[in-house]
Amino acid sequence: MACAGQFRAAAADAQDSPAERQRQAIAILKSDAPPADKALACKKLAVCGTTDAVPALAPLLADEKLASWARIALQAIPGPAADDALGDAMGKLQGKLLIGVINSIGVRRASKLFDKLVEKLKDSDPDVASAAAVALGRIGGAPAVKALEPLLSRAPTGVRPAVAEGCILCAEQFLAEGKHADAVKVYDAVRNAKVSKQKTVEATRGAILARRAEGVPLLVEQLRSSDKAFFNIGLRTARELPGREVTQALLAEMEHATPQRQSNFLLVLADRGDAEALPAALKAAKSGAQAQRLVAISVLDRLNNPAAVPVLLAVAAEDDAKLAQAAKTALMKLPGAGVDAAIVATLKGPDENGRRVAAELVALRRVTGAMPDLLKAAEDSNSAVAVASFKALGELAGTDEIPALLKVLMKTPETTAAENALSAISARLTRPVTGNVVIQKAVYGDLPGGPTADVTAKVAELVKTSASVTASNKNFGDPAGGRVKRLRVEYTVNGAPGSKTVGENETVTFTATAAPPAFVDALCGAMAQAPVPAKLALLGVLRSAGGPKALAAVRAASTDANTEIKETALRTLCDWQTVDAMPDVIQISKTATDRKWKILALRGQLRLIPQQPIGAEQKLAQLKDAMALIERPEEKRVALAALGEIATADSLAMVMPYLDDAGLKEEASIAAVAIAQKIVNRHPRQVAAAMQKVSTSDLLLAKQARQLLQQSRKAAPKK
Repeated sequence: MACAGQFRAAAADAQDSPAERQRQAIAILKSDAPPADKALACKKLAVCGTTDAVPALAPLLADEKLASWARIALQAIPGPAADDALGDAMGKLQGKLLIGVINSIGVRRASKLFDKLVEKLKDSDPDVASAAAVALGRIGGAPAVKALEPLLSRAPTGVRPAVAEGCILCAEQFLAEGKHADAVKVYDAVRNAKVSKQKTVEATRGAILARRAEGVPLLVEQLRSSDKAFFNIGLRTARELPGREVTQALLAEMEHATPQRQSNFLLVLADRGDAEALPAALKAAKSGAQAQRLVAISVLDRLNNPAAVPVLLAVAAEDDAKLAQAAKTALMKLPGAGVDAAIVATLKGPDENGRRVAAELVALRRVTGAMPDLLKAAEDSNSAVAVASFKALGELAGTDEIPALLKVLMKTPETTAAENALSAISARLTRPVTGNVVIQKAVYGDLPGGPTADVTAKVAELVKTSASVTASNKNFGDPAGGRVKRLRVEYTVNGAPGSKTVGENETVTFTATAAPPAFVDALCGAMAQAPVPAKLALLGVLRSAGGPKALAAVRAASTDANTEIKETALRTLCDWQTVDAMPDVIQISKTATDRKWKILALRGQLRLIPQQPIGAEQKLAQLKDAMALIERPEEKRVALAALGEIATADSLAMVMPYLDDAGLKEEASIAAVAIAQKIVNRHPRQVAAAMQKVSTSDLLLAKQARQLLQQSRKAAPKK
């Protein structure tokens, strides 16, 4: 309610004129309103107050609760009346209230109160005298210097830091006005006085800046100082002081400085934007301690000069991982075709490490014009160069490079790297495709836990005429009593599984992904003349590409006379990702005499069974048959994952016995919860029985089980 009142007041203020707002604020100050309201009125007067508000504000300077609020307003009100009010208060107040008034005079730079401030320099309260010294510094000018400078040696110890600050403020004003000689005198007076180290450091910075080019010797003195504070102020001032003389001084100091200080000077040169920093950074990046070289590389990165490319390339090829990575990062960001050309030239150069790094950089910089050079580098006799080149090709090559890349595969010893490159290209070239859509399961309603309807048949009917279906009551009725609904569909396209969930009135489009036919054709064509190592690699790429033609090529290889090719093809079939390999996997399990192949085929069946476009009863029947052959816990885990994808009471019942198996209860719990989430409203009693048995160390899974148990109890029919 308070906030609402403030908003209404703010809205009302916005409609009133400044004069009206001032009138209202003055009225509040003169009333018996509580301090909080008067404080708010002072804040308003800081925005809209004029000389008319001063009489109402002046009495508040003696009010401990409202003095600071009144001063905020008086500091902002133009004209001599506010100065007069503050000056009058100086003769009446003491302690913190007096100090506050003096501070406000300083903020206003009220020169008419100069004499009163000078008088307060003698105050017995050191805090009052200190406030007066700083206020005089804010007013500035020769009279203030005349009043303050003698006190650098005579003021009490507690006041002297404030006197030094006041002098420095005067000097800064001189410097801003271009009165450099006057500024030098004041800064030097502070430097030579017995004041705190901090004030001496501040004055030293000002003395250098005020001297301009003639301040370089004093700057160098700081840059050579063993005192950290003076050295650091030297670095700061070197960034601020313009001129070639400063640059030359920094470069000269680098010649005999410690490595750490050389790094500091390099960073200063970079911050100054000095072109002379480039040679120094190049020199420092080539050799020395790691920390200093890293700083030099970072400077080269910031200078953004192509002249750094040769040095950065050399460092990038070094064994030191941190240095190499820093150099690569800098090279990645350098702009220009000239940089790309230098990298490609290194790719063709004599240094093996340089060629390797160049191949990596071609990928990082996306130098697509380097494809011919990368293909040649993939044949390099140095394994590291060839592997790096294949990796770059995997990231950059497209359909046009496939024939040449397959030719390289035929003769390279780096078949694994070539396989990875082709698989990466396959993944990049893969695009969504439409095709033969089979709807496995479709549910519409208040998902995931509310009333739903099985709309599998309806969605299957709709996809006969369109690849898209809209989730709407018009298509499926209203199974959830007016609630916002969702449609969840599990399907396959050309045998490739998919699952999508969309909100009410949204559209789901049934697509799968496939590699371009030309890519698959090239792979299959290469299989015929490929030597054994290349053929083994191609089998892996065919698995990544997928599709009927790729599967046929792998199937043919599974009968090859060469044992290595045959076994690799069999393993590929067992690991195939889509259900069109199911007949092959079943055949392997039936005909294999080696237990290894039976196990792999069994795992393939367990993984593919849930993906098939058949009813849940058929899937469960197949799973029961397959599970009867399981001997090891590893396959039982795969079976439990498969059961978790079939949302029926029967699949939940098949999971139940494994909830008591200490070695499998985690996997069984995951499967049970996955099934229960989809059937809790249709089979609440079965879900309740299963959720009571779930035992898991996974806190989130345990929470889901508890929630499902509660939901099932609510959904269960009353006896």
